[in-house]
Amino acid sequence: MTISNGLIMLMIHTSLASAAAGQVASVEKTSPAGGLTCDVSSFGAVPDDERADTRAFQSAIDACGDRGGVVYVPSGRFDLGQVNLRSRMHLHLAAGSLLKASGKLSDFPVNTAIDEAGRHRPFIVGVGVRDLSISGLGAIDGSGPQYWGKEDVDRIRFGLIVQGCSNVKVRDITIRDTPMFLMGVMDCDNVVVDGVTLTAPADSPNTDGLQIIDSHDVRISNCLISVGDDGIVPKMRKRMIERLQVNNCRITSDDGAIKFGTRSSSGMRDSLFSNLTITDSRYGIAMFMIHGGVYENIRFSNIRIATGGRHSRHYPIFIDVEDRADSVAEQGSQNRPLGRVNGITFDGIDITTAGNIMIGGHPKSPITDLTLSDIRMRVSNAQDLPKLKGKPMGNRTFKPVPGSPDYSGVNAHIVLGSVSGANLDNVDVRAVTPTDARPTLATPGSTAIAAPGLSR
Repeated sequence: MTISNGLIMLMIHTSLASAAAGQVASVEKTSPAGGLTCDVSSFGAVPDDERADTRAFQSAIDACGDRGGVVYVPSGRFDLGQVNLRSRMHLHLAAGSLLKASGKLSDFPVNTAIDEAGRHRPFIVGVGVRDLSISGLGAIDGSGPQYWGKEDVDRIRFGLIVQGCSNVKVRDITIRDTPMFLMGVMDCDNVVVDGVTLTAPADSPNTDGLQIIDSHDVRISNCLISVGDDGIVPKMRKRMIERLQVNNCRITSDDGAIKFGTRSSSGMRDSLFSNLTITDSRYGIAMFMIHGGVYENIRFSNIRIATGGRHSRHYPIFIDVEDRADSVAEQGSQNRPLGRVNGITFDGIDITTAGNIMIGGHPKSPITDLTLSDIRMRVSNAQDLPKLKGKPMGNRTFKPVPGSPDYSGVNAHIVLGSVSGANLDNVDVRAVTPTDARPTLATPGSTAIAAPGLSR
């Protein structure tokens, strides 16, 4: 039987077309719900082979991004460099999946959108995206042990960060052992972080759990955070943080479980922290106001605080107002307006500590409209406050500013310094043993302090 050349060419063309169609079908699949699914395995990612899968992941994201698709990551370890997310996509990490950061810093380019100075090299990053979802029971691992001990500029910063984004949801995933900072939300609007686990060893350096920077309408709930630096960290550079809500989280940190600042050029308003359990942290709640911003109308409610950790001094609640430069060389040379702290409420706070509550304004900018209500505080193994005086600076490189007030050596369970207008109602403070006893309240430089419900 003789086959013409034309028929042969037609058969070859048909075979190639069928193969190509099959390849496309394997790469882009339609889910039962009718949406587009891009399985990273179909784009060449191979789990557990210790080879870089960055290109395959990025190809899957580029194929599904901007189309409302699901980028699916199956079980297994995938070794990656920097990955860039896109709008209108859902990244799903299946149970047992692990995104493992490369040990080569060059695999993580500098991202100037996150840091104009060119110091930030993020792992998983979304810049300027909309309608982004990340979910699943998988994990992002920043390979911290390969970077800890190196200089800051030689470490990955942020295991996951979104910048300039809106309508973002992150649910149920785990982020662990990022060399520097685990998760960030920067310059964003309408972000949900729910059921996320953020972990790093207690002695790991600069491993802040979740930084919220210059963002509006961020809702954090049902999270477990246990890290080697600060837990939840609002930072305020250019835009006020507004309507931040943190609810039903458990936090352990080597430093501040909730730490405002130290960057505080703009401020925060109209925010709520509720139903939190804080353990083994140097600070339960710390508010550093050092760059001339404003903290106002912020409520802390139904919070359990048990301080602890390696530091010699503990503060279940700490507020400090002063002017401080951004570098050691500049300290004392700047003359900016002092920041303001107004309308802060602590209600339903249960405290166990060896330290004390220290709330310090500034004689030129006193804290106003402060409320402490339904506070139960038990002091055990009391620290020697006069011996340990010297207020925290919020950063190990900062030095005390000449002329700034320091109330850290005042020997009292609750110290309100330079406060103008405070109400203490149903505040029950007790020393566990006679050796833990101190005066209950001291108010140096303060006025209009009403304490009808204070146990003494």
